[in-house]
Amino acid sequence: MAEDGMSVNWHENERSFLSGEQVSLAALYTEPVIIQKKKKGSFRKISVDELVCLHIGLYNPTIILQGNSGSGKSFIAQKIMLDWASEKMPRFDLNFYLRYEEVKCISEEMSLIELLSLNCSLSSDQISQMFQNSSQRVLFIIDGLDDLDELTFMYHEFCISSPFQRAPPEIIICSLLRKQILPRSFLLITTRSEVPQGLLGQKRFSKIVGFSEKGVEEYFQKFFQDKELFREVFKYVKANESLFTICSIPVICCIICTVMRERFSDGADAISGLETTTSIYVDFVSTLLEHHCQGLSQSVPTLLRSLGQLAERGMMEQQVLFDEKTVNETVSDPAGNPFLCKFLCKRRIHQETMFSFMHLSFQEFFTALYYVLLDVEESQRKVRELLHTVERGWVLSCWSDRDFSMADVEARHAKLLQPVILFLCGLCKKEWIPSFFEKLNMAVAVNIETQLKEWLNHCSQRYQNEHMLFILHCLYELHEKSFIGKVLEHLVSIDLSNVPLKNADCWMLQFCLQNCVNISNLKLNITSENLKIFQTALHSCEKLWMKVDHITDEAGDLISALGEGKIVKELIIQDQEGSKSRKKRKSFCQEIIASVENEDVTLSVCCSKMIPSSLISELTLTCSRHDISSVNWRIFLQKLHRSPRSQDPSLDELFPLDVLRSVPGLKKVHIQTFRWTVRWNPTILSLVQALPSLNELRINAAVSFNPLKDIQSLRESLTQTGWTLNVWRKSMLIERDRKGFTVSQLKTIKTENIESKRAESPSGQSSSGDAEVFTPDHFQEDDEDKHKNTYRFVCPHAGQFRCSLTNLVFVTEGEGEVLYKTVTWDPHVLVGLGQMQPAGPLYNIDCSHGSISRLHLPHCEISEENNDGLAVAHFVGDNVEIIEPLKVTESHVIIDIKDLSSFGLVWIKSIFGIPIRGQVLLFLRNLTLERKKLNIHLLPEDVPVSEVQSRHWDKKYIETSSKCHLVPYQKYSLCCQPEECEVQPMTEIFECNFGPNYHPTFEVFLDANIEEVRLGILEGGKEVWNRRRIFLTEPSKGVEPPEHRRIQETEFVKTHEDELIQRVSSVMAIADSLKSKKMITGEMWIKIKTAEPQPRKMRDLLEALDSGGASVKAEFYKLLKDNEPYLVNDLESGPSGPSPQ
Repeated sequence: MAEDGMSVNWHENERSFLSGEQVSLAALYTEPVIIQKKKKGSFRKISVDELVCLHIGLYNPTIILQGNSGSGKSFIAQKIMLDWASEKMPRFDLNFYLRYEEVKCISEEMSLIELLSLNCSLSSDQISQMFQNSSQRVLFIIDGLDDLDELTFMYHEFCISSPFQRAPPEIIICSLLRKQILPRSFLLITTRSEVPQGLLGQKRFSKIVGFSEKGVEEYFQKFFQDKELFREVFKYVKANESLFTICSIPVICCIICTVMRERFSDGADAISGLETTTSIYVDFVSTLLEHHCQGLSQSVPTLLRSLGQLAERGMMEQQVLFDEKTVNETVSDPAGNPFLCKFLCKRRIHQETMFSFMHLSFQEFFTALYYVLLDVEESQRKVRELLHTVERGWVLSCWSDRDFSMADVEARHAKLLQPVILFLCGLCKKEWIPSFFEKLNMAVAVNIETQLKEWLNHCSQRYQNEHMLFILHCLYELHEKSFIGKVLEHLVSIDLSNVPLKNADCWMLQFCLQNCVNISNLKLNITSENLKIFQTALHSCEKLWMKVDHITDEAGDLISALGEGKIVKELIIQDQEGSKSRKKRKSFCQEIIASVENEDVTLSVCCSKMIPSSLISELTLTCSRHDISSVNWRIFLQKLHRSPRSQDPSLDELFPLDVLRSVPGLKKVHIQTFRWTVRWNPTILSLVQALPSLNELRINAAVSFNPLKDIQSLRESLTQTGWTLNVWRKSMLIERDRKGFTVSQLKTIKTENIESKRAESPSGQSSSGDAEVFTPDHFQEDDEDKHKNTYRFVCPHAGQFRCSLTNLVFVTEGEGEVLYKTVTWDPHVLVGLGQMQPAGPLYNIDCSHGSISRLHLPHCEISEENNDGLAVAHFVGDNVEIIEPLKVTESHVIIDIKDLSSFGLVWIKSIFGIPIRGQVLLFLRNLTLERKKLNIHLLPEDVPVSEVQSRHWDKKYIETSSKCHLVPYQKYSLCCQPEECEVQPMTEIFECNFGPNYHPTFEVFLDANIEEVRLGILEGGKEVWNRRRIFLTEPSKGVEPPEHRRIQETEFVKTHEDELIQRVSSVMAIADSLKSKKMITGEMWIKIKTAEPQPRKMRDLLEALDSGGASVKAEFYKLLKDNEPYLVNDLESGPSGPSPQ
């Protein structure tokens, strides 16, 4: 073992950089919460010991420990070294610790052996001899490997294969990462950065979350060795929730302990002004200035500016170590100034004196302070450049195919600069920070606050997930309630679903939501421990969707909070892993959904198979919103989960029914069960009699209700108590004072039995892919809407036929003419059918011989798990019938049909958060000679392209690879290069649009001379339609515009050229309008104006139209029709051309 050879003596005291005292690392060390990423993307908590011991002996993965600045990565790395040196980690024979920031300081080439000898007291020969033993288990700890963008390039270009081969130290590190050197060794890497794809082979990813509540208390106890002082300080801090929460960040916890010790010793107010991260750092710096700045040769402002200048240089150059010459050029007497000694740590690295800030977070803080202390003009310039750099990095980070040389480097650098913006926001806080500057007689540049607010307001409308989380943290640091409300009130949704929120994130978000009046959608990814924090969110969110690591009974507090006075309309709590995990789980349900409509709350608990003693898989109930708060839903969920284990199993399965007695004002109950048994009858009778407000009890079973005599017995008992019972297939409806099913209930019950009908249907359904493909004739049938296509297909014989334009499949029993077209969904049609909504275009279908027996409608679902949410709406007159599919294939929904009319797919379940197959369609239009516009449409995949083209006949359809996955009601943004192109809107909600008007989702305005753009669609910071090159000069191969439009507008001039020259009298009126729209140049207009006689003017105008293209001719047609309608009608109805009407 190499314990005695380590240059750092891990048994000696570790210097506390804040207090200046010598404190044992082992005595002060408190283990933070570490989570490890599992294969399916979820996380589990692990200990430091588990971090390095899992899978030992099977393979040697690279262990990646990622965490933000100040999260305790280096302390953990040093603790592992200490445990190994203390022989508490015998699984490794050799352990080497490398600080990557020090490795980068080495300029000469050397071998791995030589590099290691520089970092410990062992000679190269001793290390070489140790490596000769192939059975040695070696652990390399590389601490602070943050420059992963540089290594990405080296990783693929350079490597060495021997520990004796000489190379630059960075190449040696890359070779270790690639397992080219000592492939059997173990690697532990600590980093702030995300690891690029493909940089490492087998790896295990873990992340430091910070201290738990118990961890914070443990650290305070170790810091304050005086027990009485510990209890007093901890009581004050814990009473302030925001301050206590921010203590979960280890470095800030240490700072707060130091500040609190000083305040208690001075008798100052314990916690006043300590609300944000910035205020804590300001207080700490202010305290040190008071105690260590007497008798200095330079003023405090000069001292802080010089320290800030050094910090900024390091931030811009991504440098944390500074040589002695650089420091002396910037800071006066760094070693002799007691204040500077607290912040600048002096090190001896490879025979050279180097300096670094005591912690990176202080380098970030002093950079922000430096910008504040500059003169107005310079401060404004610096902050503007900083904000531009960070936002540009955000944009570039969204591209999935960004190359290393530019985009990746900028994206990573931008992330490292974000804390500077955070501190800048905090330094603008009016109530706390100015006293610090006033006390030191320093002026603050007020323009910074304006710059920051404008930037935050702008970015909040463009970005989601990790970028939105940072914006919210900035708003918290500003701590200006009115401004937070102003920024958030413009947001339709906040999506943080891709970012696991830490405890500090949740408290920050709670503060922001308390100052916001209304947010339509809020999507979160949290732990069950933080569920209670978001009760206040129900006051400001219409739809709250939370992905939780596991659902516990604490969700009941959120349900109770749905009472009156809240604006929330839908609450969704989903288990992260769903119900598929076979391992033992803490969750007792897969999903909880609560929706509010007409002052009634409908609560659905999907238990799946997680309650082994219960036959009930899903429970849905409806009660008055007024009564929702009077129920202890936590106890309700506990009882639902912890059904008693009696000696009679039949009693256990009935237990959830008895739980319903605790809900006053219960109106409806819907139970999804695996099977119904006669043992339920007494409980059902007791339940309907015990709940006077109950009007309806519906039971759906996976198998049919048998035997009928048992049903009859229950029916007779219910009739005697004023209730009726009806059974249809696998559904039972029990209702008060009614006779049979209503039409609406029958429709709902039919939809709920889709699965049963599907199971009973013949298994030998033919596939939609086996159909014969045809291209229909299409034309305009009438005058009502000349943009609408009617499709015609003459079926020659019995068989399956698939339309190449709509993807509809007709199964026919003989020949016949099929006419079909899309018609408009009536938004009021599905109102009485619960949460149903259109899932595809509505097709009106007619066949002359009635030979169609089966219909395959294309759908856009991705997952087969969601196929049971599809049905078909059949419209006959004013009535609608919900048809159960015979089968749902990967691409189509298949139904039998008898009567032809209108058919359309519907979703019978909520599609919130469920991705579908989508498409991106592009249409280009020339606006003027100098400008053109590109329309981008986000649509479901089952919308026919031909329908969209016919609606946008006057634009050029640009073919591209259009497929993507989209989530309904999710917020998307468009990225476009070149950057000077104007995009509107910045973000937009994707809604499933099935016509008749296909309005563009985004518009891009660009110069007419631009021939190529690059486009990508983003969901938050993630690409869902990867960036691709779009050529704007190639002709479209899509469907041509309707015939009447081609003649009427684009070919009108050519068809009637001779007549126009002789008969148009309003030449100058038309030319004036075209000139004002910049469709003809000033020179052309002068030529037309000076020409004589009138036919000559018209000839010159026709020449101008020829040079302007189709859009100019279309505009000419419109102007001519406005000025001389009788002439246009005469020409179109005359012998020179067919009538378009």
